[in-house]
Amino acid sequence: MELAEAGSSDPVVELCREMVRIPSPSGGEGRLAAFVAKRMETTGLEVQTDRFGGVLGVKEGRLPGPTLLLDAHLDTVPVTDPSAWTRDPFGAEIGEGRLWGRGAADTKGALAAMLCAAEALDDFAGTLLVSASVGEEDLTTAALSHVLERHPADLVLVGEPTSLRLGVAQKGRAGLVVEARGRAAHSSRPELGENAVYRMMEAVSLIRSLPLPSDPELGSGVCELIEIHSEPAPSTGMIPHRCVARFALRLLPGETASGVLERTAGALHEMEGVSVRIAKTARRCFTGVDVEMEEFIPGWRCGDRALAARLLEALRTVPFGAPYTTNASAAASRGIPAFLFGPGSIDQAHAVDEWVDLHELTRARDGYLAVARAFLVG
Repeated sequence: MELAEAGSSDPVVELCREMVRIPSPSGGEGRLAAFVAKRMETTGLEVQTDRFGGVLGVKEGRLPGPTLLLDAHLDTVPVTDPSAWTRDPFGAEIGEGRLWGRGAADTKGALAAMLCAAEALDDFAGTLLVSASVGEEDLTTAALSHVLERHPADLVLVGEPTSLRLGVAQKGRAGLVVEARGRAAHSSRPELGENAVYRMMEAVSLIRSLPLPSDPELGSGVCELIEIHSEPAPSTGMIPHRCVARFALRLLPGETASGVLERTAGALHEMEGVSVRIAKTARRCFTGVDVEMEEFIPGWRCGDRALAARLLEALRTVPFGAPYTTNASAAASRGIPAFLFGPGSIDQAHAVDEWVDLHELTRARDGYLAVARAFLVG
């Protein structure tokens, strides 16, 4: 056995392996949710489930005190091309000092570390909540928002792959839909119609020329064209009367849905037949509940420097700004101090041959336990 694999029998590694072996794509987390609920029960946590299918473990201290919520999501993105993987996506293989498989870094490693930390925590004041949420990949914040409505917290720590750094700020995300309307005609007489695709091409050019806000910690905002289609489709000889484009935006703290719409509409104000709106996302949870949300998730920056310094000291790590979007926005938008911390690199999230470092798994468990002991002082 390689020296790098010396920690492969550690309980947090074994727990993560068990979870990686259970496929849990968004909307199909039921088996993993049942596994996590059973694990919570056997380790002494009071278990609650919600209508979305999320699982919440509750551990009360010996005295009243603050509430700390640890959240990691159960769902993963799908394995879209299994033939591209050199290892079984659900084999949870150990090799090269790593645990390989879909979800190992995003975010079953963090969840395993949280559960092991919760089990080890004793002699504290307050309440520890461990949230295993559903639907984060496509309905980010929806499930955790539901948890926070029922269980207000004083601090939320979200387990995303941060390479064990403390995320103190984060970009948000929005889906922007632009629609261009024209007039249908026969393609042999295009002058009798108005081609919606040409109209959209002009709109896309104007949107791409818009200056984007910038932040010294998080960098520049993003506005990227990711989808475009026209109607009728397929077409053998008609001028398209409608064209729809979708943009993916990465937002900086302080940006609002109304501000994004005003900025985009302003660039298109001289164009006829073009409209813009925030996209909506909908999906059915494995419980049968339908969830729909507006695809606008705000960015955030934690303004509590004293608390950030306290957590940095407990974790013995460094701060960073996350260029991606997470469930932490559900807490930050409610004014709850929110941070990110977890094993694995964001470079592994959604990647072929996803993996997490074994030592980072054990250090993440120790980190969550250190935060709990620092915040829930007995």
